[in-house]
Amino acid sequence: MLEQQDFVKIEPGDFLMGSPDSEVGRHLNEQSHKVRITRPYYMAVSEVTIAQWNMVQPKILWKDEPFFLPEDIQKIIIRMKKEFPEEKSSELILNPNERVYTVQIIEKIVPVLQKILQTQKNSLKKKQKITWSIGDIEFSLKEMQALIIEKKNLPVTDVSYPQVNSFCWRKTEFAWRSAKIPKEMVFRLPTEAEWEYACRAGSSGVCGLEEGDKLSGMNANVNGGKKEFIIGPENYLLNKERLVSVFVTKRKYPANALGIHDMHGNVYEWCYDYYDDYPGDALTIDPIGPIRGKKRVLRGGSFIRTAYDARSAARHSVEPSWRGSEIGFRLVLGSPL
Repeated sequence: MLEQQDFVKIEPGDFLMGSPDSEVGRHLNEQSHKVRITRPYYMAVSEVTIAQWNMVQPKILWKDEPFFLPEDIQKIIIRMKKEFPEEKSSELILNPNERVYTVQIIEKIVPVLQKILQTQKNSLKKKQKITWSIGDIEFSLKEMQALIIEKKNLPVTDVSYPQVNSFCWRKTEFAWRSAKIPKEMVFRLPTEAEWEYACRAGSSGVCGLEEGDKLSGMNANVNGGKKEFIIGPENYLLNKERLVSVFVTKRKYPANALGIHDMHGNVYEWCYDYYDDYPGDALTIDPIGPIRGKKRVLRGGSFIRTAYDARSAARHSVEPSWRGSEIGFRLVLGSPL
């Protein structure tokens, strides 16, 4: 069945979807209206990661984007080249200053460093002079392994709506075969209403964090580099301009009251619905959006967007085929739509 730390059960209930006229940053497409969720569902605590994506998809669809090495890892590889020139692996031939490294490459370098560590330990037994201490090598090994974990647990991005739906069905079929979920449930995208209901976590404020009145680079991965980009008073202006890992033991930002992380910022998240104006002021029950349209809904803002774009009520939409570096997704386990 479900791992408790991966999903949170969302109980049915009523809430006001959208924003009041007085909300800062409000857009006209956020008309406040009452929504009733009648069926429980499970919302993922985190956005889907690269590791989770690769675990389900065929190898041709795996994600392993090149990146620049952090300075400490650059120094490790430069030292490996200098002190062990006899190591001729193709990975060590690469220039540490270039954007050519991937998780797969780092994973191939780790065994080389492990071999170097064992060589140095043998040298110490023979009382030979060594220039790279065993302690430093062990620390370097931990740094590389930590980098691999961080990169694998970044949110997957550059995925289109159809690709995400394919992922959901593959994951559902795997789970059915191994009896991890009941046959009457599926992994899918949240509806726009399910997303906002879980995001708010009972709050009627601009966000679902703390008192709901502050949103900045201090409590979410948004562009908080300027005073006009944040909501509420804040002494520190932060703009990291990069994704953060969602690895459960290294959370950088607080969860909402339901225990869900990164619903504000990090990556925009696909929702099930086609985009359209809200239907009106009347009570809406389990809305799923229009039956046809040209664009799909995105929610939550991203690491390059301001706090105003990441509000609980903020809506964005793009064509389903769009794949962007700030677009990812989050799973729901629930009844089919």
